[in-house]
Amino acid sequence: MLTPVNSFSSATALSILSASNSGAMPAAQSGNPTNNLLAPTGNTDDLFKAGKAIGKIIEIVAGMNKNSSSQFTMDGAQRTDSAGGGYTETKTGQGTFGSDADLDMRALQAFEAAAQGSGPQADEARAYLKAVANGTVQKTDMSTMGVTSTMTKKVSYYADGTERGSTISWNTQGMDAFLQKYTVKGDDGLLHDKATGKYAGIAGNGTKFTYIVW
Repeated sequence: MLTPVNSFSSATALSILSASNSGAMPAAQSGNPTNNLLAPTGNTDDLFKAGKAIGKIIEIVAGMNKNSSSQFTMDGAQRTDSAGGGYTETKTGQGTFGSDADLDMRALQAFEAAAQGSGPQADEARAYLKAVANGTVQKTDMSTMGVTSTMTKKVSYYADGTERGSTISWNTQGMDAFLQKYTVKGDDGLLHDKATGKYAGIAGNGTKFTYIVW
């Protein structure tokens, strides 16, 4: 369940990621959207550029939810034709990949599995499950806390219209400052809320980021 940040993946299953290591995250080039990687865009305050920032990031890319008005789609994408008849569609914008309910479900499943183990991460998982049962999990939209994000998706096609591959990159501003202001590394090596000392994490759904404290 633990994955280093330099293999950060947008798989449909939730991953709990350590942000203690820096490292570039390569752009994905795959016809299978579940294999796309979150790629840095080179901006000074890129998404999770603060690999140096300690703690834990919860990332999820849920299955596409066509009923969601906030879903990121390729509607209005700019088309660029290439030699041989192929072409690329590119769109930059904001939106989610699935519902928050999907994120909550996958987080719960991941913590239920982690709670069966031992050590700091199992303690953290049990604390999360207890907070869910007690209704005390606190969630805050990080756009109200100085974090903003856009993403650019490029989809390449062969001349016959068959999808050749795709890439997704994020331009997220304010993440470094957020982590420094609101979080701290605990003696257990995990991310904690600086104000309360409770466990903390970040849930990412497309360009929407949520700060979670339990």
